[in-house]
Amino acid sequence: MPSLKGKIVNFDETFNGEVIFNDKINKIIRSKFTLGEDYIIPGFIDLHCHGANGFDTMDGWNSIKKMSDYHLSKGTTSILPTTWTSTFDHTFNALKEFKNYMNSNNNILGVHLEGPFINPGKLGVQPPLAINPSIDFVKELQDVAPIKVITLAPELDGMDDFIYQLDKLEINIQFGHSLADFDCCAKFMKKYNIGFTHLYNAMSGNHHRSSGVLGAALELGSYAEIICDLNHVNKTSIKIAKKCIENLYAVTDSMGATGLHDGIYSFFGVDIEKKNKIAVVKKTKALAGSIINMHDTFSNLIKLKFSLNEAVKMTSYNAAQYLRKNELGYIGEDKISNILILDKALKIKEIYLNGIKFDG
Repeated sequence: MPSLKGKIVNFDETFNGEVIFNDKINKIIRSKFTLGEDYIIPGFIDLHCHGANGFDTMDGWNSIKKMSDYHLSKGTTSILPTTWTSTFDHTFNALKEFKNYMNSNNNILGVHLEGPFINPGKLGVQPPLAINPSIDFVKELQDVAPIKVITLAPELDGMDDFIYQLDKLEINIQFGHSLADFDCCAKFMKKYNIGFTHLYNAMSGNHHRSSGVLGAALELGSYAEIICDLNHVNKTSIKIAKKCIENLYAVTDSMGATGLHDGIYSFFGVDIEKKNKIAVVKKTKALAGSIINMHDTFSNLIKLKFSLNEAVKMTSYNAAQYLRKNELGYIGEDKISNILILDKALKIKEIYLNGIKFDG
């Protein structure tokens, strides 16, 4: 049975030890002695990821698998491929083969549906195809793909019953691409476990006389995702969010230009210019998603002086807890063997998915 030795880093402790595992971790042996300079951490979990290497979720299963493999090569052992706001037919066709291929040999947990139930006045770079809520839209997609998270705007007509129905389906609900005020958000947060999509971005803010979605997240939120590419959110705002929201977790929100050379790329009729680690809509300054991976995110958190334990918490543990996946995000006995080995410079040396070494 394979084993790994080094400094084991979880969100709550760091210790020298040995991990003995197959598809699950069988045993942890603690040691009083240093067992090498490598760090053993849980695999990264990304709950908001549109694409990479020229591939996008909305292009169907082949693209979904290839973009997920790219992110696996960067340490993401659990991922939610994320849709764009689009028509039902386009979304259904993109996801129709999903359940046929989901298995333990890949890193895919399900789908994050970003839209189309969002505010047309807060689209960001989403296509202008937002609609009012439809539970039939969601249920028909659920027949072909497990929807784990939905981003929506709570101020839209019909949201009371829609959110009630989503909660019954055990789909995680996130507010985003929204112009809701504080009271609208708070009404739902009293009843449901609400998360927030790419905190600070594409949401009503927190003016000192009028609080919106951001204000509700910072005061009342338990979970929220945040993009830590240091372009979407600056370092001070990341640290404020971390102080306010106990279970803040990082996502990439990466798009198809991730992993490609600088240049102009087109995704669904939108020309994206990738240059110097930033992607913008061509001839504008509008950010078009990120072009980072989760290891970049982890490294950025360390640069911001977060501890290794805090970085692990924000890149794996909190996301696992949000999805109620207690078997993920922690190096412990009976947990799934999604494991990363980092060298002393925190570069990835080895990746294990369900106990099998990933060779890329």
